[in-house]
Amino acid sequence: MTPPDLAHSQRYIDALGWSAELHRGQRRKGKPTPYISHLIAVSALVWEDGGSENQAIAGLLHDAIEDAGQSHGSIAARFGEEVAQIVVDCTDTQGPTEPGAEKEPWLLRKTRYLASLEHKADGSLLVTAADKAHNARDQVLDARRDPSSWERFNAGLEGSAWYLLRIHQTLSHRIPQSRSTTLLGEAVQEILASDAYRRLVPRGIAPAVWAAGYLERVEAQGG
Repeated sequence: MTPPDLAHSQRYIDALGWSAELHRGQRRKGKPTPYISHLIAVSALVWEDGGSENQAIAGLLHDAIEDAGQSHGSIAARFGEEVAQIVVDCTDTQGPTEPGAEKEPWLLRKTRYLASLEHKADGSLLVTAADKAHNARDQVLDARRDPSSWERFNAGLEGSAWYLLRIHQTLSHRIPQSRSTTLLGEAVQEILASDAYRRLVPRGIAPAVWAAGYLERVEAQGG
């Protein structure tokens, strides 16, 4: 428990150090930026959203299973069951993934993850919202300078717009009071209003409607 005269405990400092060690060899996709910057930003958004210390710690560790070879057990042993379960809830792979190992196909992971959000605890969704809000805002800022930056991502601009839109729709329903949900929505609106996205949309169709139909178009094309 955090002493009443302190804003955070030694556990948070320990989690920050462990997260930095786990991800020290990783950078943001297609950029020289150290990956730890994303984890710190997510944790900060959780704090700013009224989250607890456990939720902020989970923000630091939310990719530890997916990208750093950790497991529910290894996280629970250090930071307890609540933190470990939030990290599991933020993970879209099936079990730990060793750094550099090939993951399951992007669309399979994302559709499974979207379906799971309706059943997850609000505390886990608060971390998810922070994660997606920071990623989306980062993508938007990169795309303002270079619209081709969407090519760094597995699904490109069209798939990314669908995924972020669907995440925002669910979070708006589950945790509408979240600041991160609001930030994510603002990023999604900028993506859909961008010239790059509008060039993908057939005349006479609203960008949000076109984005929502992405999965059906992919399935109609056979995957």
